[in-house]
Amino acid sequence: MSRRTRAFTGLSSVFIAVLAVPAIAGAQDFSGEFGVATENTGKGLGKSGEEPSVSGSFEFAQGDFYAGVSGSTVDIAQGADAEIIVSAGYAPTVGAYKFDFSAMHKTLSGAAAGYDNRFMEYQADVSRAFGPVGVRMRANYSPDSSGGTGEAWWLEAQGGVALDSRTRATVALGERIKDGDSAYLAWNAGVKRKLTDRIALDVRWYDTDSHALGETYEGRLVGALTFAL
Repeated sequence: MSRRTRAFTGLSSVFIAVLAVPAIAGAQDFSGEFGVATENTGKGLGKSGEEPSVSGSFEFAQGDFYAGVSGSTVDIAQGADAEIIVSAGYAPTVGAYKFDFSAMHKTLSGAAAGYDNRFMEYQADVSRAFGPVGVRMRANYSPDSSGGTGEAWWLEAQGGVALDSRTRATVALGERIKDGDSAYLAWNAGVKRKLTDRIALDVRWYDTDSHALGETYEGRLVGALTFAL
């Protein structure tokens, strides 16, 4: 069985849950999404070996609290073929500001024996809208990230503007910090368009300041199509 076939098989339980759970309980408390992208990206880097990636997720919300699970196919040097994320969070609104505090347990399935493939990330977002313009600040921290990375931060600022009722353009700049030292800067710019009430298309350019570190750090144009349940 190929690595990509194993990845699709490993994600099947996530996709089944996306379909089954909302049918069991009240739809107003659940949301789900399927997606396919020309490449999986995370923290500014390519994560699927310049190959397409599929993803699925579902989330349960009760007031300002939520919990969810998501999965996506990856292809990294350590052998992992899927990333599974279980998360829980609290997302209150205070005046004009929206906050989102979450904890995420991540597993890189299919990784080579002995590779540290399970780790925690803690994330805090604050965002605010000024008419059609929105800004968001994000801080993501892992006390012991995957492999031998150790302590790591991802700090990102994002700004966006609504071009019309279904189209939004955004730009973001982020910095990866590992064990107290800057590892790389990354940025992206693109447009997301709602084709229907459930289907959206995002086209975005990703790049970093560290092309010499390998292909995953090079610039790439990524298209992603998502279907909301």
